[in-house]
Amino acid sequence: MSKTNEALNAIAQTVIGMMNEHGTNWTKPWKDAVRAHGQPVSARKRPYTGINRISLGLSIALQGHTSPVFGTFKQWKSLGANVKKGSKGYKVIFYTTVVVKDKDTDKDKALPCAKVYTVFNSDQVENWDGSWLEEDIEEFDQQWNDIKDVDRFINSIGADITLDNSNSAFYRPSTDSIHMPNKAQFNDAQGYYGTLFHELVHWTGHETREDRKLNTRFGSDKYAFEELVAELGGAMLSGITGVEATPREDHAIYLNNWMQCLKDEPKAIQKACSLAEKASQFILNSSSTIVMKEAA
Repeated sequence: MSKTNEALNAIAQTVIGMMNEHGTNWTKPWKDAVRAHGQPVSARKRPYTGINRISLGLSIALQGHTSPVFGTFKQWKSLGANVKKGSKGYKVIFYTTVVVKDKDTDKDKALPCAKVYTVFNSDQVENWDGSWLEEDIEEFDQQWNDIKDVDRFINSIGADITLDNSNSAFYRPSTDSIHMPNKAQFNDAQGYYGTLFHELVHWTGHETREDRKLNTRFGSDKYAFEELVAELGGAMLSGITGVEATPREDHAIYLNNWMQCLKDEPKAIQKACSLAEKASQFILNSSSTIVMKEAA
């Protein structure tokens, strides 16, 4: 088995374990860790994305780390820090391209290439000055002082959102519209916005945006997979904004499907995380109120 497949298997097993332990609330430990310590970033201030964001966030939660910063042995060494002896690292996967000669045409062509690295949390190193981390987190958190900031963020995205008196929340591809119960029907504002984040991820799948082919049959594998994408994308947005997303009871019917899918095909979690990352980033880029700092 390749190193990439080994890493994907390990991540898939971690996610399955969280689903078994926490049920429909399986993303809560990850979101709690992100809210408490920030999004996973590298020692060079580059934010982790996709499956690495999810897997390292879970590592923070499961291992009780107090920092979101990770780095390879070489990265820490270049910063004058030392990885503590006996520390167990975490696998991350990065994709790049390699240029090779096409045997038939003799022309250069780019092929995708996956590389697996081992990273260590800053809790596992010595002699590192992490002052920049506190400054960056404080500056970013100022955008989310209260729920009104989240309200302004959503209103600036441009999605067609209708508040109904119904008891269900859903996105309708045929009219490209999101339908939500009135805010008063939720136990609190957090539950309302957490649910809306989920539907906004579905909204990004419209053919004019990310085009994820949303017209699938309810209960089918493809339908359940799109729900997993929305679950992960909503968790990412909740982690960024600090919203406590309420687990959806209707997702109980998907748990077994998700777990079986990950057991049969561990690469599915990678695809779901990638699509969720694209969706959450699309939403952030659509807002006129977000100032995302570029990695140094």
